[in-house]
Amino acid sequence: MFNGSPFPVDAFPQIIRNAIYEVEQHTQAPQALIAASALGVISLACQNRIDVCRLNNLRGPVSLFLLTLAESGERKSTVDKLLMEPLYQLEENLFEKYTHDLTVWRNDEAIFNIEKKSLMSKLKSEIRRNKDHLATNEKLKVLLASHPKSPVRFKQIFNDATPAAIKDYLCGYWRSVGIMSDEAGTIFNGYTLNELPFINKMWDGAMFPVERKSEPEKLIRDARMTLSLMVQPNIFKGYIKRKGDMAKGIGFFARCLICQPGSTQGNRQITSPVVSTEYLPIFHQRLMKIVNESIARNNENDRLCLRFTVEAEKRWIAFSNNVEYEMGILGRLSNFKDYASKMAENMARIAALLHHFNGDEGDISLLTVEAAVEISTWYVGEYVRLFSKPQEFTLAISEADELYWWINNYCIRLKASWITKNTVLQYGPNKFRNRSKANEVLNTLYSQNRILTEKKGKTVFIAIAGSIF
Repeated sequence: MFNGSPFPVDAFPQIIRNAIYEVEQHTQAPQALIAASALGVISLACQNRIDVCRLNNLRGPVSLFLLTLAESGERKSTVDKLLMEPLYQLEENLFEKYTHDLTVWRNDEAIFNIEKKSLMSKLKSEIRRNKDHLATNEKLKVLLASHPKSPVRFKQIFNDATPAAIKDYLCGYWRSVGIMSDEAGTIFNGYTLNELPFINKMWDGAMFPVERKSEPEKLIRDARMTLSLMVQPNIFKGYIKRKGDMAKGIGFFARCLICQPGSTQGNRQITSPVVSTEYLPIFHQRLMKIVNESIARNNENDRLCLRFTVEAEKRWIAFSNNVEYEMGILGRLSNFKDYASKMAENMARIAALLHHFNGDEGDISLLTVEAAVEISTWYVGEYVRLFSKPQEFTLAISEADELYWWINNYCIRLKASWITKNTVLQYGPNKFRNRSKANEVLNTLYSQNRILTEKKGKTVFIAIAGSIF
C-alpha cells in the first residue's frame, strides 16, 4: 500500500513544472512518475555540458540514477514517449545518417584497399628489380595518409545492452550515455546491471580501464552516465532477493533516487477532451538546444563547472550537516548511512541541473538550492519508506511504549520538558540501563516521531514530541 507524500512538483522551475503538469493532463499518470522521468531526461541532456563544484572546489558530474517502481498500466511508456520524443527522433535521424555514411565509407574503403594493393605490388616489383621506386613510395605514403575514416556512430540512449558494449562505446568518440527504459524488466533480469562496480564508477565520473585479451588496454575517461529506469515492483523485489545485498553493499542503491508513486488507476476520469499542448514544445526546445550544443562541442572537453552563490553554498552546507546529524545513533537516517552519505551530492547535482536547464546565468542561486533540497528530501523519505524493515516484533513495540511513558511520566513528575539520555541509563527501567538496548528503543521512538532529540556537546537531550527544548 502506498503511504508516501506527494511529489513537490511546484519546486521545479516553470519550464519543467508546466511540462510535468501537461504530461499529467495527457496521461493522468502519477505526478512522481512523470517528475522522475523528467529528471532522467534532463540529466541525460545536461550531463555532457555541465559539472557541479561543491565545497573546496570539489568538482563532479551532475548525472542522476533514478529507479521508479510502478505497476503495469501506470502509463510509463506514454510518459516516456512524451518527454523523450525529440531525443528518440534525433537518435533515429543520426542512425540513418550513420547507415548512409557507412555505405559510402565501405565503398571508399574498398577502392582504397585496391589502390593500396596495387601500389604495394608495384613497389615490391620495383624493389625486387632494383628500379627507382621513390615515386611509387611517395604515392603510397600519400594514399595511406588519406585512409578513409570510418563514420562515428552517435548513440546516447541504451536499453538492454551488455556492460562490455557500453564500455566499448564510451572508449570511443562519444562520452555521454543514458541507460533508459520505461519497462526495465529486461535490464534487471539481463546483463546491463551485472557489473555494478562499473556502473558506480560512471556515477562517480571516475576513470575506468577496459581490458581485452586480444586488444591493447583502453581507458574510459571523464565519461557520464544517466540511469533512468521504470520497473514493476515485483520484478524489483526479485532483483532485491537475488542481488540486493550486493547492490546495497557496494553502494549502488545509495547512489539512486528511488521511489514508488501511488497508483492513479481507478481514478483516471476523462472530464474534458481538451488538454493543453503549449508547454511540452517549450520543454523539448530547451532540451534539444542543450543536446545539440553538447554534440557540437563534444571534442572540446570544456564542460561548464557550475558553482553556488555564497548564500546557496551556506544552505548546501547546512543541508549536509543536518544529514550528518540524522546519521547519528538517534537520527532518522541512522539505519541508512550508506544512502545518507550520497544525499548532499545528489542534492547538488539536482540544483545544477535545474539551474542549467532553466537557462539561469551565473552561479546557482539559493532559490534553486532550496528547490533541490525539497526534491532530495522527498526522495529520502521514499527510500526510508521502501527500505525500512517492518515492525514484526510486538515485544519491540511494547518496549518502545514502555520507555515512552516512562520518559513522559518522569518529565511530568519533575515538571521538566526534557531529560538526558544518561537519566534513562541511570534511573530508567532496568532493561533500558544497557546502552545498546536504550539506543535501540530510543531510535524506534525517534523514527516514530514520538520523541525529539538534540545533542549539545556529548550530552543527548530527549523530549516528548510536542514539548519545547
